Amino acid sequence: MDFLDAKACNLPRQIGTGPYRIPRWYYNSVRMRCELFYWSGCCANGNNFPSMHNCQKLCEVDPCKQDLDQGHGNALQVRYYFNKYTRTCEQFDYRGINGNRNNFESLQECQQQCSEALNPCAYGSSTPQIACSSNSVCGVNQFCHIGQSPLTTVCCNRSPTGDRCHQVLNTGLGNAFLQRWYFNANLEHCEPFIYRGLQGNENNFLNQNDCQMICSVNPCAAGEPYQIQGNIVQCSPAKPSVCPVGHYCHIGAEPQTTVCCPNLGGNACEQQVDRGQGNYQLQRWYWNVASQRCMPFVYAGLKGTQNNFLSQETCDRTCYVFENPCVSGKPQQGMNNRPLSCSSIYNSCATTHWCHIGAIPQTTVCCPGRVEGPAVCKLSLAFGSGNANLKRWYFDQNSLNCIPFSYGGMHGNQNNFLTQHQCQQVCPGFTNPCESGNPETDTNGHIKICSKSFNSCSSTFWCHVGAQLRTTLCCPGRIKESIVCQLPLAIGDGGANLQRWYFNNNIHQCVSFTYGGLYGNQNSFLTQQQCEQACPAFVNPCALGDAQMGQDERPQSCISHNQCANGYWCHIGAISQTTVCCPGRAQEYAICLQPMTEGMGNANLQRWYYDMNSRQCLSFTYHGMMGNQNNFLSKQGCQMACPAYVNVCPQGVPLLEMSTNQPRLCTFGENSCGSKYWCHLGLVPNEYQCCPDAESNSAICKMPSSVGIKGAPAPPANRWYYDETTLTCKTFEYNGRKGNQNNFITEADCVSTCTVFVNPCNRSVALPPQTCSSSQACATGTYCHYGATSETTICCPFEGNRCEQPMARGTGGGSLQRWYYNSRKGVCEIFIYSGLHGNANNFLNKENCEIACRINPCPDGQPFTTSKGVYQTCVVSSLHLNSCPSDYWCHPGSNSLTTICCPGAVNDPCNLPMIIGEGAEELERYYYDAVTRTCRIFTYHGIKGNQNNFLSQRACQLRCRPSENPCIGQPATTSVSQILFCSAMNKEVCPVNYWCHIGATPETTICCPGATNPCSVPLSPGSGNANLSRWYYSADDHECLPFQYNGIRGNQNNFASQTECSRTCPG
Repeated sequence: MDFLDAKACNLPRQIGTGPYRIPRWYYNSVRMRCELFYWSGCCANGNNFPSMHNCQKLCEVDPCKQDLDQGHGNALQVRYYFNKYTRTCEQFDYRGINGNRNNFESLQECQQQCSEALNPCAYGSSTPQIACSSNSVCGVNQFCHIGQSPLTTVCCNRSPTGDRCHQVLNTGLGNAFLQRWYFNANLEHCEPFIYRGLQGNENNFLNQNDCQMICSVNPCAAGEPYQIQGNIVQCSPAKPSVCPVGHYCHIGAEPQTTVCCPNLGGNACEQQVDRGQGNYQLQRWYWNVASQRCMPFVYAGLKGTQNNFLSQETCDRTCYVFENPCVSGKPQQGMNNRPLSCSSIYNSCATTHWCHIGAIPQTTVCCPGRVEGPAVCKLSLAFGSGNANLKRWYFDQNSLNCIPFSYGGMHGNQNNFLTQHQCQQVCPGFTNPCESGNPETDTNGHIKICSKSFNSCSSTFWCHVGAQLRTTLCCPGRIKESIVCQLPLAIGDGGANLQRWYFNNNIHQCVSFTYGGLYGNQNSFLTQQQCEQACPAFVNPCALGDAQMGQDERPQSCISHNQCANGYWCHIGAISQTTVCCPGRAQEYAICLQPMTEGMGNANLQRWYYDMNSRQCLSFTYHGMMGNQNNFLSKQGCQMACPAYVNVCPQGVPLLEMSTNQPRLCTFGENSCGSKYWCHLGLVPNEYQCCPDAESNSAICKMPSSVGIKGAPAPPANRWYYDETTLTCKTFEYNGRKGNQNNFITEADCVSTCTVFVNPCNRSVALPPQTCSSSQACATGTYCHYGATSETTICCPFEGNRCEQPMARGTGGGSLQRWYYNSRKGVCEIFIYSGLHGNANNFLNKENCEIACRINPCPDGQPFTTSKGVYQTCVVSSLHLNSCPSDYWCHPGSNSLTTICCPGAVNDPCNLPMIIGEGAEELERYYYDAVTRTCRIFTYHGIKGNQNNFLSQRACQLRCRPSENPCIGQPATTSVSQILFCSAMNKEVCPVNYWCHIGATPETTICCPGATNPCSVPLSPGSGNANLSRWYYSADDHECLPFQYNGIRGNQNNFASQTECSRTCPG
């Protein structure tokens, strides 16, 4: 066209009446874009362009952004145009020819097309106005101006002055009255002000919190925080290295105050601790130079020094420098891999280390090479090294005294004490406490120290226990303990006034005395008990001679006959001194023939003796000495030693007949022993005795087998016992006496007493078996086998799908009416079960069978049932062809039993809600989300779902296609009117004159109509809000260029990558 009238863009599309199909472009004023159409070749209007470029050049220009163009000619007409600078519609004279689209016939038409508004921006124009919000991001060098209304809430150019927080207060223009906040850079805090609504600057915040978040105060003690291009660089404890050389990471209370501050100079660990400024109370640590350790302090949040650490560990790692105070080796390490601290009060060192007390805590650590006891005092004087000049004490071996010295603070030894008293406690001066001779010394000539609890003296020395450690030494002249008791009293010398005990040989008693502390003898004991243990006052309790003497030449004490020598027996007196081994021991039954003897003494002891006349054990009073062996502490002890019968019971004595005092004989199975006794089954008749402590059958069956002891006048015999681990009766060989109640003559007796397990399952089960019932369910993986008895009603392992197993009559002698599921017919049928070794397809009644095997997966109502009484199965079709009767739909189950026809079919399942259903299945399914208009994945539990349940995303998309059409024109469809979808990997599925539109979602990736050569069509960003990175071929530049695709209504000149674009449209 030679003459282009701007009004042509508003004309309708006119195909014409010719016979041709010529590709042309027209401006769609409704969609406000140029679109392709096919012109017939005749009878067009002005809205007909040979290329999209020509159409866009004239029509896709925003008339509100065009300058005034009066055109040319002499036909003056009153028109209106939009002044983009004043943003108002103004009158002008149009000359009638040419001009542009910023030309309106009325003021109202101009105002409808171009909204009038004042420019809210202080710098430049906001045209084109880009709406924004406090949460959105504007372009480079722009910010979001928040006005009084959406018209004035647009992206504006930033001020050339730089940092927004240092811009001066600007209340703006306009009539608004808006409460706002700005940052006062002089006072370094946020203040409120009233904003007029227009042309303010960026130092303008909706609330105080936003202001403080952006414009935080300067936390640095000196200088300003480090910035890059006007923005403060933030650091963190995890990334302090972002700060450049000459700066350190100041860790504040908030991210805004955690910035890179200039170094304050010198070593951070040597700087003074500074609480800083602010209102925070932050727990921090600093290095104390004086004590050489990290100490806590409270930091206010701002300013301060670099001697400020988040944790003690960080402080130690930065400032701690360890000097080894040990003379050899390294100190013991603690849990934190640091030298283990100790003190003179609490020694935390290992047995191989000693506590070195230095000048500071860092040198008070556990050093290796510990020596014990007097060996400390033999160490030579060690002044050590260092500049500490500490007053200490050491023990001088030559003078045997503690002498002060000055310690350097490191590399000393253990002969180093804080006080003279500590030195004297460990290394006392020497005083010879021995009555004659000198104390024992070791190989180095040092005096040996001893104690009553630890006698370190050699065989010819004895331990003299004095008033102090220095007088507790090994003295010569050690004698036997028996002779010690004959030594005279020796009160000694020294004035110590120590209470001691000695043995008075005249009265045979231990007597107390006061010991002076020096020059005593060995007849000196710390306590009366020690004295009496060494020198007992003995009175012979034996009737037939002297008591047996032990190796210590004292009467041999005892508690049983086994402790006495041959020919001696254990006399149990009233006290330990009279409980000794006496001569004249009688053997076994001869004891029972001895007469009762009350003995002599003042004791009144209840004892028992065996009376030969009555053949019973009777009580009597024993006076404590001069008795015989027919003297027992208890009646039971008497009866065990002197029976008038053979006792075969494992515990206690058998039940005796009152008339004969003989054991009552019994028979197994007959209640001849009473409730508290049980029948011991011996090998001969007179050893079938009633023994005490009868147990219940359940307790008997839990007892282990016991072979007993021999002695019966018959050989051992085979018996039966119940094995609790295998729940069966087994044989063993019984010796005849003792044993226990788990002892049966026959297997039948054993079985009648203890429950023998018969496994009714096809597979082995863990013992004891798990019983079950209709109210007591079995564990997962097992089912309840209902046998003929309670013993065979147990939990058996499953062997597959119970409803698919064949009918199994089992074994056994039972005749039980049961039901099983006939999977071939799909019905439950009756059969006779023998009681053992069936399978899980075995039900007590038809109802239970149908509940277990005819699962109703339908959410409402009953499935469609055939004339044979079985559920109608169906096939789920991706084309949604219904294989069920009318008003029924195919439920997609996990198998054929649940994929059946359910009632309540709806025409549009896409509007139904998503239902996960019931059951234990975890099936991947898809449903149509009517809100987002997408097909989404979910997990279906197998039954009770609805029709909005698809096996695949494609099936969902075919059934519930999205309502939004991404094509310019109608997409291709299948033979059953379903939208034809495609993919980046399968574009060839689209038919001729269609192309594969790759959208943001699978729902918008379909076959769209359009030109076949993508390289000849111009750029089309499309519509929507997907913001997809794509490439197009520029015919002008002859190269592939990137652009942002909005997601729908684009054209073929749209590629996912530069490679695909270049391959399709080579330059």
